[in-house]
Amino acid sequence: MKFEVKFHSGYKGDETPRSVVMGEREFKIEEIVERKRVLDQGSGKRYEVFICKMEGEMVQLERHESGEWGISFLDQA
Repeated sequence: MKFEVKFHSGYKGDETPRSVVMGEREFKIEEIVERKRVLDQGSGKRYEVFICKMEGEMVQLERHESGEWGISFLDQA
């Protein structure tokens, strides 16, 4: 699935995700629940993880060192 993440840019560059664009639709990020930096022990690569509430759904956004993004929809059980 192709998508684009739009940011609020601060003095450090792209800092906080504000919306996700999928196709013709833009989904607003209502709240950032958690933000963390993760080191993958196997590859040694770092990435940033955002757990967000996006239009009532919980999603996990991952920004990798390469600039590539991943998105996962989380269960709300």
